[in-house]
Amino acid sequence: MRYAIILALLLTACTEGADYPRLLPTEQLLSPPDVPDHAAAASPAAVEEDALSRAEALRARAKALQGPVVDPSLRRRAGA
Repeated sequence: MRYAIILALLLTACTEGADYPRLLPTEQLLSPPDVPDHAAAASPAAVEEDALSRAEALRARAKALQGPVVDPSLRRRAGA
């Protein structure tokens, strides 16, 4: 059954007369990407600072989640 699905996908991918995607010139493929206007305004230093602060906040959150799931006082009351 698995091979039938693979065969069907291969056959549908290789249909005759299908339009092929437009090929791009090599210069266009290798050129730097166009940066949207809203992204061009941000300085690289500000982006890096924002990323580092977000990473630090995520590290602090992960550290806080490393504690016990059940509060110790609740565990004592439960008698475990």
